[in-house]
Amino acid sequence: MLVVVPCFVLCSFFSRNKWRRLSDHFGLVSLSDKAESTSKTIWFHALSLGEVVGVTPTIRLLKKSRPQDRIVISVTTDSGFEAAKSKLSDIDSIFFCPLDCFVFTWTALKKIKPDLFVLVETGFWPGLIHLLHLKGVPILLFNGRFSFRSMRNYKMFSSFFSKQFNRFAMLCIQNPHSKNKLESLGVEKSRLMVVGDPKFDILPNSSQEERRKTRQELCVAPLSRVWVAGSTHEGEETIILDVHSRLRKEFGNLILVLAPRRLERCTRITRIIMSKGISFMRRSDQLDKSDHDFSVLLLDTMGELTKAYSICDLAFVGRSLIAPGGGHNLIEPVSQGKPVLFGPFVENNQHNADELIKSELGIRVNNADEMEASAKSWLSNKIELAKLEGKAKGFILYHQGASRRMASLIETQLKH
Repeated sequence: MLVVVPCFVLCSFFSRNKWRRLSDHFGLVSLSDKAESTSKTIWFHALSLGEVVGVTPTIRLLKKSRPQDRIVISVTTDSGFEAAKSKLSDIDSIFFCPLDCFVFTWTALKKIKPDLFVLVETGFWPGLIHLLHLKGVPILLFNGRFSFRSMRNYKMFSSFFSKQFNRFAMLCIQNPHSKNKLESLGVEKSRLMVVGDPKFDILPNSSQEERRKTRQELCVAPLSRVWVAGSTHEGEETIILDVHSRLRKEFGNLILVLAPRRLERCTRITRIIMSKGISFMRRSDQLDKSDHDFSVLLLDTMGELTKAYSICDLAFVGRSLIAPGGGHNLIEPVSQGKPVLFGPFVENNQHNADELIKSELGIRVNNADEMEASAKSWLSNKIELAKLEGKAKGFILYHQGASRRMASLIETQLKH
């Protein structure tokens, strides 16, 4: 505490929300004045934005089926706090998770008095988990996903982590791969349940009218072919731009929408595009204009990647072509009915990658030549692309339901 507290207070100066809510981190969380007749208190902990988005449908279902209960959510990051305020403004309390020091976690638990603690995806704070276990509060893991890299670290301290995970009443896992990894770590089989990925429950599908408007907004001509490279990382843009230049020789009306994961890299990417002599336009330059002739659209604005996926013929998802990679969300373009290319380094989404390959909705490409050949194969066959759109919708529907299964499990746990 003598080391952590002053360092954390200093770091909080650089965070708007953490500084304003500094007391949360020391366990002095503020709760709404819910009536004393409140039946149960459910505490969700969602680390950041992605976790908040993933758990939102489950919380919505619980709010509907158990309106008498108090539901509170803690987060760790600023983006998580903003997402919770935006998507879950009607729940009873939103606060930052206390630092994992005994005095702070004990103070928070004394104030919140949870009947159930639900951890979303990650954030295995050992002190908090140990204290919850000592107080007899059931702990559930929601949407567990364990990569090869994380399991390698867990196995280095297997006796510690197996004991940690066996303190959970139930570990709800995304897929069988993660379940098998936890079993090999020594987690009891009775505590493991595969419930699926809740991200399938929140994926939008744009209507034809919405897609037409998106083409207009992005200044993409009605007859232009489009492919999207989404969430790209350092080194991938150069490869993608070279492939695009080669594809344009056969498909003269092909447009690439290039969407880097981090917008601060757009200036550097602009220089790369210019060095290759490719005609391009930054999305931010289109906001007040309506007519452009370009080969590449650099998506340097927030929140428009899903719309771009909706108008494309095919997509590539980044952080997968160059080691160490890890991969980003592969099912987002598929939810729009589009097939997806990805590199060999997708360990964070390995199960989805395998499922997409099996369903012929995804292709793993190891280099520029394979990317070009696969893209050319799909672009040359409009009939096959139309078939894949129907298959993609079926794929998404088949994998939905994790949020409802998780809500049902929480209700069952609260009855014990």
